[in-house]
Amino acid sequence: MKNRIKLNLFENINDKEIAYILGLLWADGHVTFANNNAKTPIIKHSANDLDNIVFKEILKFSGEWNTFTSKNIGSYAKTPKTISVNWISSRKFGEFLIKNQYRDKNKSPELILNEISDKLKPYWFRGFFDGDGSVTIKNKGHHSIAFTGNEKQDWKFIIDLFKEIKIFNYKIRIIESRGGKSSQIRITNKKELKIFENYIYGDYDNNPLGLYRKRNQFKCL
Repeated sequence: MKNRIKLNLFENINDKEIAYILGLLWADGHVTFANNNAKTPIIKHSANDLDNIVFKEILKFSGEWNTFTSKNIGSYAKTPKTISVNWISSRKFGEFLIKNQYRDKNKSPELILNEISDKLKPYWFRGFFDGDGSVTIKNKGHHSIAFTGNEKQDWKFIIDLFKEIKIFNYKIRIIESRGGKSSQIRITNKKELKIFENYIYGDYDNNPLGLYRKRNQFKCL
C-alpha cells in the first residue's frame, strides 16, 4: 500500500496533533528527494528509539508513515547509537513543507506559524521543544531550559514568543563541541521558566500530547 498523508489536515490546521507534528518536523524533520526521474519528495523525521514510540503514535494522526532504524553517524558516543527514522513519500506534502521553508530551517518559521491559530501555537512549540529543546537541572536551583539549533539559526520566532508571554531574561550563545558549533537560546530565571512551562504545558493534563519525560522534567524546575 502506498504511503499517504492527510494533506487537508495541514492545509487547514485545526488539530493540536497537526500543529505539534509541524513543530516536531521543524526541529527534527527534513525533506529529501527520491532517486527517480520524478524526484519525488520524501519527508523524514529522526528520533531516538524510545522517544520514537511516542512520535510514531502521533504521526499516525496525519497519515501512514514507515519507520526504519539507522546508525547515528553524527554521534560521538563511545557506544554506537541507532536512531529511528519515520518517513513518508508525498509530492504535495513535500511541496507544502518546502513552500513553508522546511528545507531552510535556519530561518525563522513565520510562514508556517502564520498558518496556525494562537490557540494551537502552544502545540507547535511543544513539538519543537520535544525535538530541539532541553531542560537542565542543577544543584542550588540553577535550572534552565534551552533551544539548540544551527550556528546561524535565526531565533526571531522564539524571541517573539518570549516577548508575547512576558519573558525578557534570555540569552543567546554559541556553543562549541566535538560536533562543531551550534546556537542556543536559554532561560534561567525561575519565574520565567514557569511562564514558559505554563504556555506549552498549560493543558497537558487534559491533552497529554508529546514526550512525558520532557513534561516531567519541568516539575523539577
